[in-house]
Amino acid sequence: MKPRSLARTVALTLTVRCALASAQAPLTPLSPPAPRPRVLHAPRGAAFNQQPITLRFQFLHGELLERVLVSWRPRGEAAWRALPCVRHEDVWRADLPAQPVRVRAVEYHVTALTLAGQHLAVMASAEAPHVVVLRPEADDEQERADLRAHRGHRLEFTAGGEVTDFGARDNQGGLGCGAAAGARCRDWWYLVYGQARYRFHRQVRSVAVRVDRLVGVTTRVESSAPVERDVGLVAATTEVEFRLAPTISLAVQGILGANELTVQGGGGARLEFGTTLPTRLQLSFQGVTSYGVLGSAWMRWDTVRDTPLGAGVEVTTQPGANTSPGVRLLVEAGRHFGRYVTVTLRGGYGARREDAGGFTGGASVQLAL
Repeated sequence: MKPRSLARTVALTLTVRCALASAQAPLTPLSPPAPRPRVLHAPRGAAFNQQPITLRFQFLHGELLERVLVSWRPRGEAAWRALPCVRHEDVWRADLPAQPVRVRAVEYHVTALTLAGQHLAVMASAEAPHVVVLRPEADDEQERADLRAHRGHRLEFTAGGEVTDFGARDNQGGLGCGAAAGARCRDWWYLVYGQARYRFHRQVRSVAVRVDRLVGVTTRVESSAPVERDVGLVAATTEVEFRLAPTISLAVQGILGANELTVQGGGGARLEFGTTLPTRLQLSFQGVTSYGVLGSAWMRWDTVRDTPLGAGVEVTTQPGANTSPGVRLLVEAGRHFGRYVTVTLRGGYGARREDAGGFTGGASVQLAL
């Protein structure tokens, strides 16, 4: 036999033997892949501000899980906050906290820990989180507008003072303010005050407490005769401001005053048109027994950056009640120093009678938080 034919015969014999050996060997079955938990979750696309965001998760092979964790944050913040899910039967649940109206969206992603100690990225990731857009309700939108108008602040502390001089007129033989008063009838006072206000920016827009201390001299009518008297008062005022409409508010005041002789009660109201707008009109009335009444009208502007402006007129019988009405014409200019401090200056002219008048002015400092 030729060498080439012998080689072909040997190769064919070996091939047949290998094939027979493979056919007779037992088959080894392939192992199935290990089960892996898979999430069943319909992501939230939108939610309302100031309401919790409820997330529910179900899993295929959830029996393999030990813990499910939601990592979330308000959009724009750097730090993630971890919230473990609570399991009830086959549902895992997490309630993201309600967000203030200034937050526009919330981001989240989900991870899980298996019983075998394996960490799984269940849904989204820190690099590509799921986003829930937050929509404000009607009251939320109004609160957002109020917050913008007040530079995001809710708590305000104000301290200030002012001096009013209605001028000194001739006593005219004691007929103007009594023989004991001297040659001139004086009509002036100074006032210092402190106030704290908290703004809810809701249907109740704000509440405030104010304390005043007034000292001065004025002419009062007693027993049908004008007499010059020292006047003084310490008064406490509480105020609640209500939203009547998106740009209209009403503030109601209760006043309790006292001096060394009597205790006086009183009240007042302030109506504001254009609340949260750059231009506003304020009308107010206030009265205290044995002290007098005050009516005023103010226009206020926030049209110049960081410089609130105002102009007003006040008609008052204060601080003596039994006195002639006086008129004060006033202008105000303020300045925001940073986010938290505002200084306001006030000046003008006041008169109670045509033959006397004088300067009126003051200043205040406000700390807003």
